Parts: sequence; C-alpha cells; structure tokens
Amino acid sequence: MGADEENLNTALVPPEDYDRAFTKGEEQPKGCRDVWAALLFYAQAIAVGVFCFWLGVPAVTKQIDSSDQQGNSNGGYNVKYSGIMYLVMSAAGCAFVLSALSLGIMSCCPKILIQFSLLISLLLSLAVCVYAFMYNSILGGVFGAVIFLLSLCYACAVWRRIPFAAANLKTALTATRQNFVVYFVAYAFVFITFAYTFMWMTAVVGIFDANGVIDDTTGDVVEDPMVWLYFFLLLLALFWSEQVFQNTVHAIVAGVVSTWWFDPEQGSGCCSGNVIGSTVRATTSSFGSICFGSLLVAIIQTLRALVEAARADDDVEGCAAFMLCLVDCCLRCLEDILEYFNKFAYIYVGSKNVMTLFKAKGWTVIVNDDLISNVLSLFNLVVGCGVGLFGLLMKDANPEWFTTFTDDYSAQMAAFGFPFLIGLVVSAVTFSVVDSSVNTVIVCFAEGPAEFDQNHPDLSEDMREGWRKVYPEECGF
Repeated sequence: MGADEENLNTALVPPEDYDRAFTKGEEQPKGCRDVWAALLFYAQAIAVGVFCFWLGVPAVTKQIDSSDQQGNSNGGYNVKYSGIMYLVMSAAGCAFVLSALSLGIMSCCPKILIQFSLLISLLLSLAVCVYAFMYNSILGGVFGAVIFLLSLCYACAVWRRIPFAAANLKTALTATRQNFVVYFVAYAFVFITFAYTFMWMTAVVGIFDANGVIDDTTGDVVEDPMVWLYFFLLLLALFWSEQVFQNTVHAIVAGVVSTWWFDPEQGSGCCSGNVIGSTVRATTSSFGSICFGSLLVAIIQTLRALVEAARADDDVEGCAAFMLCLVDCCLRCLEDILEYFNKFAYIYVGSKNVMTLFKAKGWTVIVNDDLISNVLSLFNLVVGCGVGLFGLLMKDANPEWFTTFTDDYSAQMAAFGFPFLIGLVVSAVTFSVVDSSVNTVIVCFAEGPAEFDQNHPDLSEDMREGWRKVYPEECGF
C-alpha cells in the first residue's frame, strides 16, 4: 500500500500548478444559437394552442353535454371529488417533505447509500432467482441466476469507484442546497408540462372529431393513411415539448451549478441572481440548441411509438413482426445514446464538443459510471411508497373523503395509488435536479479544477482524494 500511495502522491498535481496542467475552456460566442429550432418549437406550440381552442374546446364541450344528458336520462348520480382533492393536496405536501428529508439524508451519508443501493440490487436479483426456482420455473430461475451473477460482477467492478461517486454526490447536493430556488424552477416547469399536456389532449380531441378519425358507431380508428400522419405530428409535438421542458431544467441547473463553481459569491444564496440568470440564458440564447437536441430524441420516440402501435396489431405476425421488433430495438438503442450524449451536451451546450473535452482529459471511462442514479432511483421509490402509506393513513383518519367509492378495496387502491403517483412525480422532479447537478460537477471538474480548489477547498479536497485513488491515470493527478 505504501508504494501505491507514493505513486499516487507523485501523480497528484498540486493546486498551484492547475493552471499549467489543465487547459481551460474557450469563451463562448454571445448570441442565440440554432434559432430555427426555437422558432419551429414556438410554431408547433402556437399551433397546438390554436387547435385546442378552435377545435378542441367545442368538441370537448359537446361530449360533456352529451354525457350529462345520458346520465340524467339514466338516473345518474353526482360524483363528489372534494375528498380526492383533499387527498391529493395532502399527498403533495407529504411528498415535498419526504423529498427534502431524502436530500438531507443523502448529504449526510452518500457513500453508505451508494453501497446500500448496490446491495439492494443484488438482493432483488437473488430474490427473483430463488422465487423462480421455488415455483419450478427452471427457465426463469436460470435467467434470474444469470442476472444475479452479472449484478455481482458489476458490483465488484464498481465497488472501488464508490468514493468518487460519493464525493461527486456530496458536491452536487451542496451546490443545489445553496441555490435551493432552482428546485422551485423545476416544479414550475412541471406545471408548464402538465398545462401543455392538457392543452395537447384537448387539441387531439378536436382534431380527431373534426376529421372523423374515430368511428362513432364502432369506436375504432378509421382506416386512412392520413390518420398515421395525424398520429406522427401530434406525438412528435408532445414528445418534443416534454423533452424541451425537461432539458431546459437540466440546462438551468447546469448554469446554476457552474456559476456556484466558478463564482461562489454570485452563485450562492436563495435570493442571488444566479438562478434567474441561468433561467434567462437557458430560455433565450441556449434555447435553440436545447430545442434542436430535443427534436432529435423526439423524432426517435415518435417512430418508436408508431412501431409499437403497429406491433400491437393482431394482423402483424411472422417476418413482419420480427422486423418491427428489430426496428423497435434499434430505435430504443439510438434513443438511449442520444439522451446520454445530450445529458452532457446541454451542460456544455454552446460548444457542442463535450466529449472532446473528456477525451482530452482522458476521462472517457469516468462518464460511463452511473452509480448515483441507483441511489436516486431507490429514494424515488421510497418516497412514492412513503406517500402511498400516508394516503392509507389519511383514509383511516378521514373516511368521509372516500364516500365516492362503492367498496373498501377501491377506496384503498385510490388512497394508496394517487399519493404513490404524486410521490413519484414530486421526488422524480426533485432528484432530477440532483442528477443534473452531478453531471455538471463532472464537466466543471474537467474544465476548472483550480477554481474549485480556490472557491470550495474542503469539497475539492474530498473529490481529489476520492478521484485520485480510483482514477490516478485517467484523471491525471
């Protein structure tokens, strides 16, 4: 161990030599980039809004009036949703509290949590294997055993990298905690996404009603080639918008964390201009690049949705079914590759050469590590289940909220299901900020280690100590 430690100390670059040992990034040109993509996005959003109010609202109003008349003629009853609304609001409050507590727990013991998440994945794969053999499912047991062995090999291979991941997570949480307003920006974009989705659904109803896409007598989709064009354009608009909203938040977090990294006086504090400035940049000068990258992923998602719809057709079988399965697999792989690249490209959004940065540093292998996402996924599930259990407690405390349901089983499913979904959504938004911060920390450490050591010496020492023991050659120090 002594010889290894001596070699590591020799390879370590002192902070005062950072400026000579590392090449800093280039100053990015001012002005908006990929303006055509931003204009195209605004055009589709305006088009969806026009169709929503021009065709959608009258069509939905007509269907509601028709349903009310049928309900009155059949002796229908009025459903009371006030109890469900109380449950949803209570669950949302609980989800925010549990998400905040989760961030505090992750800050206290990141290393232990990463180790625990790896062990949990091992135990789950082992449980699947044992369960399959117990019920005499030989094929399922063998498959579970293979998954367990692969998980075990993965855990052994990455176990030594946990100190790096823990230091990365701690730094990312510190940056977002000192700029916690960025979480509220993320929640605001969630509401924007919900509003756009509601507007899109209304527009879909209006377009389908105006063009007779759905047969009124059978309820089936009319066999018309134009129907596939409608599906493609509408799905593309939806997927593109959701990608843009999600990636805009990612770019905002990247701007906040990078400002905190290089200029802590401006980049810290709940009332600083850091979050506002990052939001303005992400929605103006960088918005075109975000729209362009999101469009590529949205096109693949739309094609995948159409392929999956074709695969669901009972008439498709044999060679055609095999080809559709192959195309679906290829599109899924391409989508994952684009999303993974975009995750770092939006941090380095102006230069479009983020992978060149990592190759120049010799850090390509580091980007492949994804230990922190296991912790975030685990806490996401824990928060969802915790809010679901809170919903069951609220059912016992306020049974009058669930008088709408005819039996106790339905009431229990609603009491757990609605809060569970709310918990998943709220915690997913919260942890997506952390995930973006983690990725930004990697890029910033490649771009400006000297500034990090100068502005945040304690965190810098933790990261340098963790990283050099795991990546002495890749990191260069």
